[in-house]
Amino acid sequence: MENADLKWIKKHYGEKFAHLCRELFPTILETEGLLKKILQQHFLPSRELYDDIVNQDLTIQFKNYIYNFIDKNDENVTTNLSPEQLMRKAGYTLYPECKTEADVQSFRHYYHRGEPTPVYTGGTPVRYGGEELCTFSGGRLNSCRVWFAVRDGADKLKREDFKKPRREDDYGTSVISIQFTKTDPSTLSIKNRYNHTITDVNPDATYGNNLDNIIEGLTQSFIDNYGINLANSDNESFELPGYIQANNGMYYKYNMEINNVYFCPGNVLIINGKPKVLDPERYILFDHFALDLKAKIVFDCNTNLSVFGVQQQYNGDKDCFPDSIGQIREIKRQSNEGGGITIQITPDDGDVVEITLNRHNEIVGYSNPNATQIGDKFLQFNQALERIDLPNVEEIGNYFLPHNQILSEMNLPQVEWIGNSFIRYNQSLTKIDLPYVKWVGNGFIHYNESLTKIDLPNVEQIGHNFIRYNQSLSEINLPQVEQIGDNFMCANQSLTKIDLPNVKQIGSDFLYYNASLTGINLPQVRRIGDDFLYCNTILSKLNLPNIGQIGNNFLFNNESLTEIDLPKVQKIGNNFLPNNKILSTLNLPNSEQVGNGFLFYNTSLIKIDLPNVEQIGNYFLYYNRTLSKLNLPNIEQIGNEFLYCNELLNEINLPVVQQIGGGFLYSNESLTKLNIPNIKQIGDGFLHKNKILTELNLPDLDRE
Repeated sequence: MENADLKWIKKHYGEKFAHLCRELFPTILETEGLLKKILQQHFLPSRELYDDIVNQDLTIQFKNYIYNFIDKNDENVTTNLSPEQLMRKAGYTLYPECKTEADVQSFRHYYHRGEPTPVYTGGTPVRYGGEELCTFSGGRLNSCRVWFAVRDGADKLKREDFKKPRREDDYGTSVISIQFTKTDPSTLSIKNRYNHTITDVNPDATYGNNLDNIIEGLTQSFIDNYGINLANSDNESFELPGYIQANNGMYYKYNMEINNVYFCPGNVLIINGKPKVLDPERYILFDHFALDLKAKIVFDCNTNLSVFGVQQQYNGDKDCFPDSIGQIREIKRQSNEGGGITIQITPDDGDVVEITLNRHNEIVGYSNPNATQIGDKFLQFNQALERIDLPNVEEIGNYFLPHNQILSEMNLPQVEWIGNSFIRYNQSLTKIDLPYVKWVGNGFIHYNESLTKIDLPNVEQIGHNFIRYNQSLSEINLPQVEQIGDNFMCANQSLTKIDLPNVKQIGSDFLYYNASLTGINLPQVRRIGDDFLYCNTILSKLNLPNIGQIGNNFLFNNESLTEIDLPKVQKIGNNFLPNNKILSTLNLPNSEQVGNGFLFYNTSLIKIDLPNVEQIGNYFLYYNRTLSKLNLPNIEQIGNEFLYCNELLNEINLPVVQQIGGGFLYSNESLTKLNIPNIKQIGDGFLHKNKILTELNLPDLDRE
């Protein structure tokens, strides 16, 4: 006869989980009702529990956790030391409990806020940012007691050295926040230096939320010294990613966590550790929204928890998703093939709006034929949406689906204006059709790695970080674009040709780390920012007939350029074409200013014409060994290391120069005559190795 407990487990948790229990807990199953009781008290019935445990290789931890309720007799380790003393022994400084919002914010500087320059390792550049804890959003002290601890040497650790972060790595644990909910009993969360942008760790359960994993005795010391009644403080903890243990000891699977509120399938909210089940006859909870079936409204729970009698401060902006639906006249719902439900909403004026939910009550599909404008932060925390149909939307605000990675179908045929951070973390979109869009903000499909082709025939302006880090895009059509921001298609490795016939201004990092581009057409561009085609090594020809200003690091490390035309350029930044060794002729008839490192390490230039340049920076043609003649009729100032390693120059014209830096023609051995009639100041190492100079005219040199 089948064991009664196993029969019950099979019914509520599935057959695979029952087999696992029979394998792991034969002794416990000898006592009828015991395993059933433990599971009932700690895990909601779910047929996904087996997969969530086994697929994450947590079978042993799960076994130990269950046996903990059978044979654990040990109490918490006790000590006479205070938490501060124990943490000092562990190498940390435990700061006093945060009593004010200012106390909390004083630790904010330890957490990365934005996105610094990526670390490039040959593949996808390492990227990080947005790692501030939601604790810093404000209001955490209303619900929790908060401490911060900083390990010795935390300031010396560099985030970029941890390219594959792990929850307990040196950087992650160098700054921790210890937080106890103000409930009775309290639940503990130990948060580290990463945030939920790091998907393969749970930074809110550092050290398994067990203080004794930092140093023995710390749990009891906090209890004794700070009067904390800690839930399950005498039991081993079990961390199951994707689940939260409430203060009743029960584990709940959750869809998302926002400001210490967990949104769970089954109409369950976990608020400050306390579960709250919404009446299914009144509410449908999906993502972080609730549909009130009686009042016929959809609202954002983040800003409306008071509806459920909960006082919770949240300082974030409201999600505009409910506004896109409008006033509701009728609601219908039916089961769908995904195991969830499809909600059909008929507004007071318009066609049916359809919301498709999966079995976890996450939004996976949305169709709205009525909306013409979408505001800011539309579905800002959703990560499950697979398809969206907004056939009449003309304008989209900022942060449209900013964290969704799996959207693969999108219909926006009428949109003309798109704000910042449009689907910025999407990984799955392979096709996009936006025939009427004219304006695109920052962070447009920022991290998409799958898109291979994009056609934006009417776009006129593009913001920063346009399709940044995409590795696959090989075809792009932007015939009307006039202005492009920074980081345009940064780190794309597949694009070989680009035609931008009307672009007039380009920001910094244009096609930064593209190593494949062989053809580019920019006939109207007038201004280019820093790092233009940085590390492109194969482009051999470039025509910029209308360019007036070039930023720093122009074609940095290009090894193939043999022909370049810049007839109108007036100002050139630092490191112009450094490390290009084959360019032999350069004509800059209108240039007035040249920065540092101009043609640094060029070894082939035999002719250069700079008739209007007035100022030259350091390292001008450093290491050029081929130039024999140079005419600079209007130059007034020259920086250090001018033609430092040139041995062949035998004719130079500097009729108006007044100031020359150190290392001027340091290695030259061919110049016999030098006339600098207006020179007033010369640096060290002037013609240091020249032994054949026979005529030198420096009549106005200041000899003091």
